[in-house]
Amino acid sequence: MATMEQLSRALVNADKAGDVEAAKTLAKEIIRLRSAPAAEKAPAAAQEQGDGIALNTTAGLNNAIYSTAGAPVDLSRWLINKGIQGANYVTGSEMSEIPWDSFGGSESISRMFGSVGVPEPENVRAVTPEERIARGVGEGVGYAVAPQAAVAGMARAGALSPSVAEMGGRLFGRGESVGEVAANAVTGGASGLGASAAMEAAPDDLKPVAGLLGGLAGGGVGAVAATTPRIIQGAGRAVADYAAPLTKSGRQQLAGKQLAENATDLPAVKYVLTHMPDELVEGSQPTTFQVTGDMGLGGLERAAQTRKPEQFQQRRADQNSARVSALDSVQPNGAPEKVAEAARSFINGVEEQSARAYEAASARAQARAQEVGRGRPADLVGADLRSSIEDARAAAKETERQLWGAVDPDGTLALPATNIRKEMQTIVEKTPRSAKPPQGEEAAIMGVVGQYGEVMPFSEITALQSRIKTEMRTERIANGESAAYRRLSQLNSALHADIEAAITGKMRQEAQAVARGEMEVENTLAAAMERQQREWYEQRAQATGMGQGAAEASGANAVGRPGRIPPVFGTAQQGGRQFRNPAGNSGVQETGLLPNFDAAAAGRLNEAREATVSRANIFDNKVIGPMRKRPATNAPYDMPAASIPGRIFSPGPQSREAMQALRAAVGDKQAVEQIERYAVERLRKTALREDGTLDPVRLEVFRRIHQEALSTLPGLDGRIKDAGKASDFMAAVVKRDKERVDQLYRSRLGAVMGLSDPEDVTRVIGGIFQRQDRNAEMMKLRSAIASNAEAQQGLRKAVVDHLMNRFIGNVEGATSGQALLRSDAYQSFVKQHKGALRAAGFSDDEVDLLQRVADDLQRSNRSLNAVRVPGQSNTAQDVFKVQETDAPTTVLGRILLAAGGAGGAAGGGLSGGLIGVLGAKAANVLRERGMETVNDLVADAMLNPGRARLLLTAYKPRTAPQIGSMLARTYRHSAVPSSAVSTDDGEAAQGKGRRLRETTNPTAMK
Repeated sequence: MATMEQLSRALVNADKAGDVEAAKTLAKEIIRLRSAPAAEKAPAAAQEQGDGIALNTTAGLNNAIYSTAGAPVDLSRWLINKGIQGANYVTGSEMSEIPWDSFGGSESISRMFGSVGVPEPENVRAVTPEERIARGVGEGVGYAVAPQAAVAGMARAGALSPSVAEMGGRLFGRGESVGEVAANAVTGGASGLGASAAMEAAPDDLKPVAGLLGGLAGGGVGAVAATTPRIIQGAGRAVADYAAPLTKSGRQQLAGKQLAENATDLPAVKYVLTHMPDELVEGSQPTTFQVTGDMGLGGLERAAQTRKPEQFQQRRADQNSARVSALDSVQPNGAPEKVAEAARSFINGVEEQSARAYEAASARAQARAQEVGRGRPADLVGADLRSSIEDARAAAKETERQLWGAVDPDGTLALPATNIRKEMQTIVEKTPRSAKPPQGEEAAIMGVVGQYGEVMPFSEITALQSRIKTEMRTERIANGESAAYRRLSQLNSALHADIEAAITGKMRQEAQAVARGEMEVENTLAAAMERQQREWYEQRAQATGMGQGAAEASGANAVGRPGRIPPVFGTAQQGGRQFRNPAGNSGVQETGLLPNFDAAAAGRLNEAREATVSRANIFDNKVIGPMRKRPATNAPYDMPAASIPGRIFSPGPQSREAMQALRAAVGDKQAVEQIERYAVERLRKTALREDGTLDPVRLEVFRRIHQEALSTLPGLDGRIKDAGKASDFMAAVVKRDKERVDQLYRSRLGAVMGLSDPEDVTRVIGGIFQRQDRNAEMMKLRSAIASNAEAQQGLRKAVVDHLMNRFIGNVEGATSGQALLRSDAYQSFVKQHKGALRAAGFSDDEVDLLQRVADDLQRSNRSLNAVRVPGQSNTAQDVFKVQETDAPTTVLGRILLAAGGAGGAAGGGLSGGLIGVLGAKAANVLRERGMETVNDLVADAMLNPGRARLLLTAYKPRTAPQIGSMLARTYRHSAVPSSAVSTDDGEAAQGKGRRLRETTNPTAMK
């Protein structure tokens, strides 16, 4: 009969060979033998010898390490093979399973180490109970340490999520220190020992349960053993902490501990205290919380304030006194009323300066107004103008008479009368017999023409022309453009044609002679006439004072063609000898005459005609004619003299034409002088003020209305412009100075100038800070008093007094006698009014000091508001914080108190117990008094940042973990090795390995 060992080896070989059926048969036999009575089992096992305790311990450790390392592959292979077995069972197929020693599994790892000389666990035999227990101890240590190392390694490599790593650490341990790893190893070994020993003593069917319970029990013992040194260490520290308040160094340590434990950000607190800045305001020492801003220390400060309110109130008063002193030091001296005196002096100076500027501008404006000229009444100017016009016309008339007399001075000129005779014959022939025949003067004129011969004296022609034109005017006035008027016009045109023909015939002949080279151009009649015409223009220009262009324009306006005077004859007196009528002819016909109208006669004729036309155009036009019109030579004029200047210098574009007409009549000098006097008179009546200056607005209106007229008087217009500019300047000076003075009176300078009381001045200056334009207004005030040093100091003093009056309240700081600054209001003021403060004359350093006072107020308010619960009473909060920071009676204190009573009772009964209790009580009283000293140290540290820095520097924190938590954490780690070792039965522990246990498990074979 084969032994159990032989069957097991055969099972291993069959499994390695892949013979599933043989392995199943061998497994069933092994199970049967295990279930059989002990008598049936082979007794040879007792005689077998194992591989020893040391080797089995190592084999158990290696087996746990290999199983842990290969667990992922083993588990995956087991699951896959189970799936293959199920598929083979359902389908009847024979799919191959994954070999038990596949790469990466525990068997593969075991063989890998076996190949380098490390005994494989399955080849190490555990026969005796000692060997099996040793193997269990090794497995317990391995199952405690290997999973812990695996979890820690994968967590550091990032292979596990944070939550999975946290769960694995709690189950297997984190291995954060060598001590923790050693404690887990001790606990695991004890768990393995307990499991193996319990399984050796328990029946076969109870071995797994016994192993689990024994492992947990052993693990608990191991946990206690692992943590005992730290428990002893913690107890020693508890005794030291209890006795700490009884020594100076202990109290300092406890005070430092309170600071460190209450600090929200201890490193930041230490840094600020080490590099603590200077005081914001000299003498205003901040508390530790104020300088660090740490909220945890803020709560500790409130607890210290609750215990020692007088110290913190005194600190608040000292800080306030330092701030008030800083404000007062900005400008300790000065008289605000000096500002009022300087303001009065400044405004008076401005008014005097304005008066001088007005006087100078007014004198200038008066001078320019005088330079415009002296006016003359309209009636006098009109009378002078009319007199000048009449004198000029008389002179022109005389010149005209002389010119006409010079045309035919001896009465010998004659010219053909062809056209007038022919036109006369045409009129007679075309007049119907039934028509009304010519009557009166017309018939007489036609009778005269009927008597004309082929050639007629020039005097007869001109006399006839004058007679025809006179009758034409009479007929037109009486009957309009009647038939008689048309017949007379035809005769007049024929006369013109005869005179023109005489001239043009001569000019045509001379042109032909010039063309043939027989005559020079300058010797022709046309050239002579052109010279005579030019000379006449020059003489006329000299006589009237006009330029040649103006004289030519006068002639041109008369005929509509520049440079040429049409053949219109005026009335001329006949001179020279008289022509006798031929025999038998009672008319004017003359025989024996030859045409002799040469170039010289034509020139004289043109000159005379030019003079006549010019006179008519100049003195009988629509502008000048009405001025000299009257019913008779000795009768009054129709137009009053006072109206004459207004017809020339008037609003509108017609004034330009009127002025040109006047200049043509009386000459440029006379016209300009007389009209300027009238224009000046009009200007003075319109715009001159009582002070002798011109009103700028009215002056501008005058110039705009008479723009056209003034354009013809450039000299006067220029003087008026200069006067206007002077008046404008004077007006600008008045306006500027008035506005300046008005602004001064409306400004704070004007408000201050009438004051004398320093408080009133301070109040007015303080009101500047309430204005939107406070910066500009303060700068104006300071600029106005810039030359007065006392006023400058007074201004600064008024500002400082305003700050004191407005922001120092009525609440006294502690018992300092100094009222507290209103924190929020002062901070807002400085923030909003830095520009106005600089404008008042405070330097950047002084404004910075005022800002530092505001910053110091803000920082000190941390003690009042930073950790205060808004909207609630903080009494409960402060009391709770005091209780929290008080050192409670420690567990050790209560133990000592009880121990003291027990010890006294054992030694001396009831009285001895009482003495023991009293002794312990006395020790606690001494300790509590020491804690009061600790609280004093804490309060002093909260008041003095330097003391807080020293306490935190001297404090050395010590770690004293809780005993219960250490035991629970260590004991929890014993569950894994306990469960692992308890699942191995006695046979498996002899070296068959995890693979064999899987195969021999009855549950797995079903």
